[in-house]
Amino acid sequence: MSIFADAIEFIFVSRESRAGGSDVGGADNLPLLWAHLQLTAASMALAIAIAVPLGLLLAHSRRGAFLAVSASNVGRAVPSVALIALFVSFLPGLDEFLNVTLALAALAIPPILTNTYVGVKQVSADAVDAARGMGMTGAQLTRRIELPLAAPLVFGGVRTSTVNVVATATIAPLVGVTTLGDPITAQSVYGQEGLIGACIIVAALAVAAEIGLGAVQRAVTPRGVSLETRSPRTNMRTTRPTLAVLAALCCALMLAACGGDDAETTTTTAAGEGTTTAEQAEPAGGGATITKNADNAKVTFTIGSKNFTEQKILGEVYAQGLEAAGYTVKTDLNLGDEKTALKAVNDGTIDAYPEYTGTALLSFFEVKADAIPKDPGEAFEQARSFFEKDGLKAFPATPFTSSNEVALTKEKATELGITKISELADKAGELTLYGSPECRRRLDCLLGLQEVYGLKFKKFVPVDIAQRHEVLTSGRADVSIVFTTDPQIKREEFVLLEDDKGMFPPYNSTLVMQQAKADEAGPDLETTITALQEGLTDEAMQELNARVDLDKKDPQQVATEFLQESGLIAK
Repeated sequence: MSIFADAIEFIFVSRESRAGGSDVGGADNLPLLWAHLQLTAASMALAIAIAVPLGLLLAHSRRGAFLAVSASNVGRAVPSVALIALFVSFLPGLDEFLNVTLALAALAIPPILTNTYVGVKQVSADAVDAARGMGMTGAQLTRRIELPLAAPLVFGGVRTSTVNVVATATIAPLVGVTTLGDPITAQSVYGQEGLIGACIIVAALAVAAEIGLGAVQRAVTPRGVSLETRSPRTNMRTTRPTLAVLAALCCALMLAACGGDDAETTTTTAAGEGTTTAEQAEPAGGGATITKNADNAKVTFTIGSKNFTEQKILGEVYAQGLEAAGYTVKTDLNLGDEKTALKAVNDGTIDAYPEYTGTALLSFFEVKADAIPKDPGEAFEQARSFFEKDGLKAFPATPFTSSNEVALTKEKATELGITKISELADKAGELTLYGSPECRRRLDCLLGLQEVYGLKFKKFVPVDIAQRHEVLTSGRADVSIVFTTDPQIKREEFVLLEDDKGMFPPYNSTLVMQQAKADEAGPDLETTITALQEGLTDEAMQELNARVDLDKKDPQQVATEFLQESGLIAK
């Protein structure tokens, strides 16, 4: 119940965003609401301007009308996201607002077109003949007889489409158009209360649109044409969308609850669907072979992990390495997000799992993004002390960090002659930056680049994180925000610009374990974990992730290859 109360408060009261650096909620919702209304109004105006005249034309046509209306309705089966992606892909030169407006209008046309066609076709032939007998022209007949009598059905289509567009406009931020969908698509910035609050506003807006258009419908329908004469099926058609949008918003809440944190999303990308001919590098080793101690067999570990590639690889590395040291090891990988994994440790379902220092500070210990130490060692010590208070041990962190970075293609970096982020200062105005939808309001993304480095890019375009590398290789993006351990970096020879002002917080990985289990394991435990982590550099994790995501190998096999190539276990 408290999260619902927080959501209601979010609607009316402004507060600092979870990512820090900007305010969200309260009065800051008004620009989002206005943008949402503008997009909805533009889409509906275009849809009505096309669908009503076309419906009238088809109703008066004797050939192909039924086929045309049927074909229009088939378009309703196309998923909304796919429709928007189609327009953005095939009309890339258009403004994002216009692209989304066209896509939403295409979504809105079928119900209006169908209802206009059916409404006009159902006008009594006797009424039409009588009007013609009185000397009315075709235009007069349409304006004074057909449209007034068809008004209930036409408005039914408009109401259906309006509610659908209000709901679908929430995904517009994914392609660069800010709406009330921003808090829904950027939970790491707005928090769960922002997501739920935005869903409440959208639901209220959909209901208000349904009620308001219903009132207009009653006002313009001629006396004698009773709205109640519509069939139950027609009534259901106009009320069902409201129920549908409410159900869709509930689904959004449930899906959001299953999500993980932004800095560690799975590295599977569109670029990874193909094969690669790049030479595979072996991860750097350096550690001595792990020695098996028979006394360790009495200690049993269950190693867990979260639900994405990098975590599964790390889970297997720890499990196989500890097994090589003689411990009895089980695995329970693919647990879910960080909160699910931490709960599993606390309730004893697992004994340990890898976590990121930045994630722990943000998600578990509620440290603001701009307050996280930029030094990896300080960030680890802060996280370690927090874990220690909860009866958990955080082992020294890995060399690699899975944080945001600014990437360019090798050719673009050479053309610009830059190696550091600060060197973008006099060039950003001519460059297009791509990043995740929430990047716009995160201090470790666009907001930080603006405030810390003073960069003003020509344009920022939100993109699904699965496409953040493809936009570089395709040339759509000049610059893209990627993660340091993304597998495409090495394979595609991307250049990561040096964060010379220390803007990005560290997300080094640490193995989190129950303190009691760590005490039980004896001195071999920390020695083994230190040896396992020594070779886990940024470059090594890029390569290991690539073998799973791009080469389609199993994480267990990739972990074995790493341990063998590092000399930690025998081949």
